[in-house]
Amino acid sequence: MVKIMNKNLIFLLLISLSAFPLTATADWFLSEETKALIVKAEAGDAEAQIQVALAYDTGKGAPQDRSNAMKWYRVAAEGGNVEAQNSLGSMFQEGKEYRDALFWYEKAALQGHAQATNSAAYLYDMGLGVPQDRNKGFELYSRAADLGWAEAMWNIANMYGAGQLGTADARMACVWIVRASRFAGPRERRLSAHLANILPRLERSMTPDDLASCRDQGNAWSPASIAKAQ
Repeated sequence: MVKIMNKNLIFLLLISLSAFPLTATADWFLSEETKALIVKAEAGDAEAQIQVALAYDTGKGAPQDRSNAMKWYRVAAEGGNVEAQNSLGSMFQEGKEYRDALFWYEKAALQGHAQATNSAAYLYDMGLGVPQDRNKGFELYSRAADLGWAEAMWNIANMYGAGQLGTADARMACVWIVRASRFAGPRERRLSAHLANILPRLERSMTPDDLASCRDQGNAWSPASIAKAQ
């Protein structure tokens, strides 16, 4: 008897769901704010398109849905929105679709987006989606560093420390770690903690002259974007 009742309930549920369009059923899971944003997004509002994409991307205000998130990031990205271009690149990278990721990172980098520039540098540095090109990676890391992106400064430090630009250079690695430590923002706590852990160990391995040079060069420099604003 219990089994028959369960089957009947399932049958009735299927009938009730089929009476409504799929889109209407999906709307039950959207917040009122997201519904309003979708109306604006469909009318061409770029900021609303980003917000709708974020809702689907994070699952806040809408069911988490990678396909819908990418759809709305792409709409905004194709309209020239730099944040959407970076986010779309990031989603492609997460899916290991590196060529598509690089395409959108480079679009955003042309508009001066620091994170996208660093991400493009990483793909060249590691040879993901393109032939490995350390020099191109260094060039783009340097550009991102000049835009104030601390992670790019740390990546440059790694390149010097690992000898990826020639002979390993602990002093220049130290210089860039000092710079990264100075410009890591509040949202980069993990990076700041890592730098605070590794810098003293590196300094203990250096000569007094190299250490003095590291600190002087590290503290005297500012990203070009910050220098221009002052």
